[in-house]
Amino acid sequence: MIGLTDDDLQQLVSLQPLVKEQIMKIVDEFYEKVEKEPLLAQIIQQHSSIKRLKVTLQRHIFEMFNGIVDENYINMRRRIANMHVKIQLPTKWYLGAFQNLLISIMNVVEENVSDKEEIFIKMKAVTKIFNLEQQVVLEAYDDEIRRIQAEADKEKQILVDNVTNSSHNLAAISQDTQVSFHLLHQQSDYIVQVAQQGSELSTIAENRAELGSSQLEQQNENMVNIEIAVSKISKDIEILLGISKQMQGIVGMVTGIADQTNLLSLNAAIEAARAGQHGLGFSVVAGEVRKLSDETKKSVLEVSTLINSINSQMNLLNNSLADIRHSVKEGHQGMEQTKHHFTEILTTMNETMKQNNIIENEVSQFTKVLANIGNAFDEVAASADKLSAIASEIH
Repeated sequence: MIGLTDDDLQQLVSLQPLVKEQIMKIVDEFYEKVEKEPLLAQIIQQHSSIKRLKVTLQRHIFEMFNGIVDENYINMRRRIANMHVKIQLPTKWYLGAFQNLLISIMNVVEENVSDKEEIFIKMKAVTKIFNLEQQVVLEAYDDEIRRIQAEADKEKQILVDNVTNSSHNLAAISQDTQVSFHLLHQQSDYIVQVAQQGSELSTIAENRAELGSSQLEQQNENMVNIEIAVSKISKDIEILLGISKQMQGIVGMVTGIADQTNLLSLNAAIEAARAGQHGLGFSVVAGEVRKLSDETKKSVLEVSTLINSINSQMNLLNNSLADIRHSVKEGHQGMEQTKHHFTEILTTMNETMKQNNIIENEVSQFTKVLANIGNAFDEVAASADKLSAIASEIH
């Protein structure tokens, strides 16, 4: 379309000695203008150097005036365009810099060729080769940009798909997590209830333990009173046994008197019998006295038997009281041990109540944290839905 002919190529070859002669001037003027643009200077510093690029530009210009436009020539221009795209050189800067290069060469031609018609012919050839250069480079620019755009679109699509899948997975995970969270929240509520019930039961147990301890204290006092009463009864029995012994002595004395009376009445009867008729009345009295003595002795014997029986009963009672005293003492010791156990139970109940209160407070804090987590999960689920919607819009 640009009409580049063999004659044009020959015109370019004819200009090659002149270009070679002025090449340093052309290249220096080109990069002098390039360096005045901060963005271009920054790109050059990042990817190469002015010195290296000057050598490359000299070779590039010589190739334009070789008079050979083949596949290698075109491919070289395409590689240059690809490099420009790679270093993110804006198209406007390429076109502007290339325009400056064209003007520099046109100035060289105009300054060194005197024939105006020849200048026109040579300028036309230079313009055509530059135009071809620009077409090839810009086409390569477009191809590379389309390729990059296609890769970007592909990567964007992959990203969108990944975001969509991830958002769906995130939504599903959020829903599952919300279910687990609600179950966990219910379980924590149940733990709080159990802790509260444990505290209530501990309070009841503590009250009952205190009541039991108080009752034990009362029973202990009763045991002490019983022990005191038993001791008093034992002392009274000892006194009664002493009195009984005294009575036994009196009975013995009465029995002796009765025996003596009986003996005296017997002697009196004997003397009355010796007296004959005169001692008859005295004999009757003596007989009555002997009968009375026998009855007294019999009664004293019965009293002695009763006293012995009473002594035996009091001894048995004293033994029973000793057993009661022993049992009371053991019961007192047992109650002291039971009281000690109740004290330990009370201490344990107090510690249990403290632990239950701690558990209740910790679980309550945990429930609050769970509530915050639940809100966060709700926000995550909402964000996942929003992300999925955005991904769908991008798609």
